[in-house]
Amino acid sequence: MDDGIEEGVGESSWPPAAAAAADSGGGGGGYTDIRKEIFDRLMAKGIEEVVSDPPAFREQLHRHFERLPASYSIDLDVEKAEDVLLHRRILDECADPDKRPVFHVRFLRCMEAPVPVDSQDKAQGPSTSTGENANTGGSLPSTLREAEIGGSEPCERMMDDLSLERRKVDDDSEASSARRGVKILYIHEIIFSMLDKTKLLAQLSALLSEVGLNIREAHVFSTTDGFCLDVFVVDGWETEETDGLLQSLKETAARNHASLSNPTNSAASERILELQEQIGDSNVDRSFLQIREKIASGSSGDLFRGTYHGMDVAIKFLRAEHVNDSSKVEFLQEIMILKSVNHDNVVRFYGACTKQRKYVIVTEYMPGGNLYDFLRKQKNTLDLTMVLRIAIGISKGMDYLHQNNIVHRDLKTANLLLGSDHVVKIADFGVSRHPSQEGDMTAETGTYRWMAPEVINHKPYDQRADVFSFAIVLWELATSKIPYEHLTPLQAALGVRQGMRLDIPSGLHPQLSKLIQQCWDENPNVRPSFAEITAELEDMLRHLHQAPNSSKGSNRQSKAKVHKKSQR
Repeated sequence: MDDGIEEGVGESSWPPAAAAAADSGGGGGGYTDIRKEIFDRLMAKGIEEVVSDPPAFREQLHRHFERLPASYSIDLDVEKAEDVLLHRRILDECADPDKRPVFHVRFLRCMEAPVPVDSQDKAQGPSTSTGENANTGGSLPSTLREAEIGGSEPCERMMDDLSLERRKVDDDSEASSARRGVKILYIHEIIFSMLDKTKLLAQLSALLSEVGLNIREAHVFSTTDGFCLDVFVVDGWETEETDGLLQSLKETAARNHASLSNPTNSAASERILELQEQIGDSNVDRSFLQIREKIASGSSGDLFRGTYHGMDVAIKFLRAEHVNDSSKVEFLQEIMILKSVNHDNVVRFYGACTKQRKYVIVTEYMPGGNLYDFLRKQKNTLDLTMVLRIAIGISKGMDYLHQNNIVHRDLKTANLLLGSDHVVKIADFGVSRHPSQEGDMTAETGTYRWMAPEVINHKPYDQRADVFSFAIVLWELATSKIPYEHLTPLQAALGVRQGMRLDIPSGLHPQLSKLIQQCWDENPNVRPSFAEITAELEDMLRHLHQAPNSSKGSNRQSKAKVHKKSQR
């Protein structure tokens, strides 16, 4: 959830000083001008709840903005001031547990979109949109709340072109459009609200896809009191009417996404009991657990450094406000995986406690932090020897997991930890599981920038989805850059499903460049196994050491430099 971004309050006298003092530190403190413009516009339109008691409404409007991040103010269009009233009403409705989740659907407009030449004579399904900004092509303004890197990732947020003009399209105009090689798209807006939680956006995007909708824009916000306000602009519903679309969304959510419609459903409760039975006795003795400084914070948990029986350990807590059946399942699943593995390149498990409200996992402490921070914050540029050594460690760990029928499903640099002498270990098994548990895996799980196209497309997938994610990690090691850094996560995902890939530097070792391309191939069957990847990387490293012009002194110097930074 977004923390409130405190902005400096300007000279505007609105909102009232008393209100500002009472609620300073909220998400939109520096955007009083847009609030005043919206207030004035609503007054001018004679909106009853505004004109009946302007001071009271100004206070309500101020509190609404303070609940939301600063980006909400930036996104708003004064011409659509009534949207603020709608958003406030939806959040107010969501405050009632019996009304959650809240779906709101409205028709926005019609537009013409070109039909591909090879599709003009074919029946068009509900999700074959090819218009500009549809998710089969074009740019896509979008935002993402979901935990991308260590719990959150800043994203661009845009709210343009959400027109409310309603243009009727009769049969004659549709026939005429068909003759011109275009089809009519019906653009709808879907607003969703419920208690905020991890992986929520992935579930919502899967839901929209299952209904046959294409996401054109996504604007997602988290309130300071733990709710979400998610606005999607979509096409793919073949009529202006909204009742059928609303019903379809609710039915699909109830049928395929129980945690959206009932976060404490009986199936999840049964799964918790099943996992607890499988885990058995993994309790840590809290009297020997000493907690020190916080070292990381995620969307539902916090990670602390501490000691256990005198050993340096990392202590992961599931935050009390995020304890629900869904988060318990993820936490117990991670314990089950950690308890069952033992490898030099997988983080070591010391114990857990699940009998108290605050779930705890205790693992070894990795002094180098995560690989994502190591590459970016410290601006390390690794030489090829170091790239290969780290990559080999990751590949060996992943090969071990796959040999034990474990699919990680969220392999990324933020989930790779560094120890002494650049030993790298795989961590964070909250979404990992054995493929045999529930048959083919089809849920959209993972993080968009590292996600395989078959996962993005909600198709069945297996261990080879991890190989695709490893290709992105390998690219990061070679470049020290953020994948698709100029795109939002959702834009990156929709680009990948269309075949877009990262640019490989021309000076990269040709064998390594070829390996990256094989690992992120569109066809999972073409991707090598981690056993094959390890052999290929070790062959590169061996030939590098045998090269007559290799500079051992340079490698030693680079190793010392990186090792020193990793200990900070």
